[in-house]
Amino acid sequence: MMFLPESKWSPRYESQFYTIRMNTYTIIDKPSPSSDDTMSTFRTDEFSLCNHNNKFPAVYYKIEVLRGNTQHTCLRRYSQFLYLSNKICHATTERDTMHKRHLPPKTGPFHRDSPEFFEERMEGLYQFLMDVLLRPECVNNTWVEAFLELGASDENL
Repeated sequence: MMFLPESKWSPRYESQFYTIRMNTYTIIDKPSPSSDDTMSTFRTDEFSLCNHNNKFPAVYYKIEVLRGNTQHTCLRRYSQFLYLSNKICHATTERDTMHKRHLPPKTGPFHRDSPEFFEERMEGLYQFLMDVLLRPECVNNTWVEAFLELGASDENL
């Protein structure tokens, strides 16, 4: 698959091309197993809704993945971005340039309810993802594909 920045992407492109958007976040008090949408992402892998982390409420950043004529949304916590960063760092030869320094800071006790902090962090996380996706050695990485649930789009094609 080939990533294109949103400014260069079009829905007319075939399904091997994709782009992402990250415009919003949501605060989830606790996962609702009764919701079908939540259950579909309530898996037990590294990029599941809970991510083996049962601390709630939690901030989830919404990543829209657009591929061909399909799109889906991934909800990701900061800890999942950190996990992805660590996995990519160990999987590439660019360890020095791909380290955690590209991620925005973790939440401090005074930022828990600050919309401005969450907006700034979302922008930093988006920039981190763009940096990853624009690197040829990272774009087809299996961890990146799992993070963006690119296999989920295959089911809809």
